[in-house]
Amino acid sequence: MSADRLAALEAMPELERLEAEVAAAAPYFDEAYYARSLPELPDTVTDPLEHFCSTGWKQLRKPRADFDVWWYWANHLDPADDATNPLVHYALVGRDAGLSTRPASTTSGPGAVLPTDRAVRRATLFAGFDAQGIVDEAVLILLRELARFSDVFVLFDGYLPESELAKLREVAQDAWAIRHGAYDFGSYAMLARELVGWERLEQYDEVLFVNDSSYLVRPLDAVFERMDAQACDWWGLQATKGIAMTRDVPENGFPDPIPLDTVREELLDGFEDAVTYDFLVGSYFLAFRRPVLNSPVFRRLVNGVTTQRSKRLVIQKYEIGLTHLLIGHGHRFSTFVPTLQPFHPVYTRRVFGLIADGFPLLKRFLLYRNHYDVPALARWKETVRAIIPDAPVDAFETNLLRTAPADGLARSFAIEERDDGTVDVPDWDMTPTRFSKLDAAATQDLRQWAFVVDRETHQLPDNSRAIFEQVAHDPGITKVILTRSRRIPLSGENVVTLPVRSPQGREALMRSGIVLVADRPLRATDVRVKTERHHVIAVRRGLTLLKYGRTAAAPRVVQSARPTHEGPLEMLHPAPTRVFDAVLAASDADRLAAVASNWSTRYVDAWPTGIPAHDFLVRDDVPADLHEQEQRLREELDGRRLVLFTTILPRRGFDAEPYLFTPTEVDRLASAAEDAGAVLGIREADGDLDRATSRAFGTRALDISVTRYPSVHAVLRATDLVVTDVDGVALDFTLTGRPAISFVHDLEQFDGRLLYDLDHVFPGPVCRDTKALAAEIDRALADPTVSRQYARVRELFVEHADGRSSRRVVERLLGLAPKRQLS
Repeated sequence: MSADRLAALEAMPELERLEAEVAAAAPYFDEAYYARSLPELPDTVTDPLEHFCSTGWKQLRKPRADFDVWWYWANHLDPADDATNPLVHYALVGRDAGLSTRPASTTSGPGAVLPTDRAVRRATLFAGFDAQGIVDEAVLILLRELARFSDVFVLFDGYLPESELAKLREVAQDAWAIRHGAYDFGSYAMLARELVGWERLEQYDEVLFVNDSSYLVRPLDAVFERMDAQACDWWGLQATKGIAMTRDVPENGFPDPIPLDTVREELLDGFEDAVTYDFLVGSYFLAFRRPVLNSPVFRRLVNGVTTQRSKRLVIQKYEIGLTHLLIGHGHRFSTFVPTLQPFHPVYTRRVFGLIADGFPLLKRFLLYRNHYDVPALARWKETVRAIIPDAPVDAFETNLLRTAPADGLARSFAIEERDDGTVDVPDWDMTPTRFSKLDAAATQDLRQWAFVVDRETHQLPDNSRAIFEQVAHDPGITKVILTRSRRIPLSGENVVTLPVRSPQGREALMRSGIVLVADRPLRATDVRVKTERHHVIAVRRGLTLLKYGRTAAAPRVVQSARPTHEGPLEMLHPAPTRVFDAVLAASDADRLAAVASNWSTRYVDAWPTGIPAHDFLVRDDVPADLHEQEQRLREELDGRRLVLFTTILPRRGFDAEPYLFTPTEVDRLASAAEDAGAVLGIREADGDLDRATSRAFGTRALDISVTRYPSVHAVLRATDLVVTDVDGVALDFTLTGRPAISFVHDLEQFDGRLLYDLDHVFPGPVCRDTKALAAEIDRALADPTVSRQYARVRELFVEHADGRSSRRVVERLLGLAPKRQLS
């Protein structure tokens, strides 16, 4: 009967179902406990039970002291399915069935012993990730060492070109690169469930889960020698009590390490009473023996790994959750470090003491995130070398500087210990309110220009780069480059590069009389850069076909009534505060788009200077890095013409998916290019980790990715034909006079999201299928003469093709008056 009620509940409309769930869960919900355990609940939450039923259970919040949501969920429901509230299931089904709500015992068995009469058969499931699709030597060092002791199987979460996969396959039994977005446990799950398979894993005595988040500072011989001799069902390198989100819990503040036997025999039961269970064996290096590998509960959890809404849930469900699950089912654990350390010791200064005692790994996250504010990490290489002189720290540093956020490293490396033993942590969290107060007291200098990186790509916007190059060697202008995660190596006279969130970056922003941004200032800088004190210029990202900014937002509903002659005189819309002093535009038509998208800019404030980055397409004297990229691409082309496939990254809220080319379509399109003495080149959007088009074309196309060729303008200079979807790059490309084609298989998904009718303003044919696309590629390569529509579109959107757009912008900027004079 209760199961029928559960099925009926799941079929209800959302609001009706919530009411039914609240009623079912009420007898088993401890409101006082829930409120005490969540002091961060906002004052707007007036009904804790409703909060739990709508939100709290999905965050794994305990509804009462003896009900662990994830324990119940992982043991009695489908770990991959979040359709059923575990407490409601317990109320309707689990209570009568006697289902456990927390471990009945934390006592473990004797543990498994590895065979001594033969070599241990061991496999490693290795999880990797690299946003740029590169396998560094630092990763290979760890893989080679693991391969000495095990058969290694590697899965990278994201695209890797064949050349990088080949590096992995030289070391591993096999390697794959598949985007799944479920972090390390998603890779472990896919390897165990599909790519390697549980059946194949049956032949091994021990299976390791290892990820690429650590640098191997010494060989693993001592680790396996010690752990092979221990009786246990599973093990890791170290255990910890407390994580970042529970760092202030008093029980986690024990000062001295605790012997592991004491933990197993005396403390595990008490850990169950924590509001948030936070005991775990470090999940970056785990080993499981046959009792665990054969456990249906373990396999169900691993098989059920899915993408999560937050990294916190990944940690609680899979990292901490796996530890809790195995302990609760009596599986004896052990660790290489023989004591329990407070918090996560690999993220504190304790790690260097562990390394001195034989610990083999150094976490990359410690160096760049440093959430426990460890001082003196700027000298991490010297510290490691003092302990292990032959540690390959240079290889680690190469990987660190390429992959770690530059601003994170800058903050971490700025933390130092004072002479009195206290730690000096720079304030990187200035609030908008505090910035505004300090900004009001600062003196702005019109000869100091702030160039703020794009919030989406963390690169300097192309238009800002072009403006910078125009004044790079002017010693009278201070150029401040405000960065985020990526390094911006620009040179010139009087150039300063600072992280935008650093104290120095905030101070430089306050002093800058001119601020160049691609977004609204609050989004670009995280603080309010007001036009009352600064000249804020929207440089934009170039010409666009897609709506953005105000044009992409839903129409605002006016709540107040229209004023009458009898009533008070009041405006329907309050007078808007100006966000920008000026917006750059390429033509009169583009001015309309710029003003509409960048509310509350006036038409007169849209400067028809031309798009500065267009200079890079028509001038001979381009910056040295663009010239190098263009020449390198031309060498790769080796006399062939280039057909560039370039796509946008679907923005939030879009249903658009990349087109999945079949092998037949790949052959048709690649052959169309090859038959005309050309070659396809694939350039997916920066941030596209799946790179479905590159996967499909493989070696039939060149890799023209942002990683290999950062500048799109350098690529366009060497391009003969552009094939894109609804990317505005086609409008920019009209400056070259070369043809463009649109391939949009799902144009209906962009309904209402384009600024213009694509058939009327795209400077070339719009194709909906690959047959038409192949025919148009044939036609364009046979006769690159552009159509009358192409010429009309170019005339409509590009008024300046003289290579002087940057100069016109600079002349405008130099003519601005100080804001304090204006006021």
